[in-house]
Amino acid sequence: MIADPVTRRLDRCLACGGDDLTRLPVRYEHEGVAYPLAACLACGIRFLRVQPAGETLEGLYAPAYFDRAFRCGRVAAASHDEAAFVEENRGLLDSFERLGPPGRLLEIGSAMGWLLKHATERGWRVQGVELSAAAVAHARGLGLDVMQGELPGAGLPAGAFDLVYLGDVLEHVPDCRAVLAEVARVLAPGGHLVLRGPITTHSIARRVGMAGYELLGRDIVLREPPYHLWEFTPRSLLGLVARVGLSKVSLAQSKIPPGRPHGEKSPLQQMAMAALDAVNVPITRALNALGDRVVLVAQKPR
Repeated sequence: MIADPVTRRLDRCLACGGDDLTRLPVRYEHEGVAYPLAACLACGIRFLRVQPAGETLEGLYAPAYFDRAFRCGRVAAASHDEAAFVEENRGLLDSFERLGPPGRLLEIGSAMGWLLKHATERGWRVQGVELSAAAVAHARGLGLDVMQGELPGAGLPAGAFDLVYLGDVLEHVPDCRAVLAEVARVLAPGGHLVLRGPITTHSIARRVGMAGYELLGRDIVLREPPYHLWEFTPRSLLGLVARVGLSKVSLAQSKIPPGRPHGEKSPLQQMAMAALDAVNVPITRALNALGDRVVLVAQKPR
């Protein structure tokens, strides 16, 4: 535990540069620091107005994260369990290969390296970028080319990749626009970005919860590490992708079915969320709307 957490305060939106911000009734509380959620009224993106930075941010992704909080606790398996992710990775690679034959693949936030390992077995030429030193060491132990750090500082050559994949990553990075701008630079003309991740505040339950707490003048308090620096909606995500010069190919929403509640909730809150989620699932499946997960495919112009 760091005695004095390192933080930064954002007074403008890094996604569009706007400074017309409004506070939302959600905040994280962790190690004595409050991290309130705000929204940019210009582009609609939502982000923590106060964010962990430097060694505090890096400390969130210590080895324990990959054992207990990987994907924010939404999966039961630890990241070290290769077998737990075989089917998921097979499906991802199948979806990549529907966009084009195996080529040059870059994964941002490559964790233990299982996707890259399976991609090499199918003929992809792979590279990864990962913040966690422990995860990088594990991936390198598999013989993979993985750089430690963040994509904007990796110094990768322009036009070097046919496909760049970010899975549950963009919401964690300090500057989401800088990362996507670098993705656009390192993609070859005609290359694809595949981005998968949460759009939690877009779902019915979270919309209702935020509206109710705002009426009461209270905050939804998340007493957990502030992993998600950014909260996207389909509209704000599409705007961000367009601003870095990429074009939408497809955007598919999904909804996590009712299940184990995330965070601290009373029995009444758990029942209410489960009921709303049960309604939300068929709506999202039928209309591709109001989901809490998204898969976006975008392309760099030829």
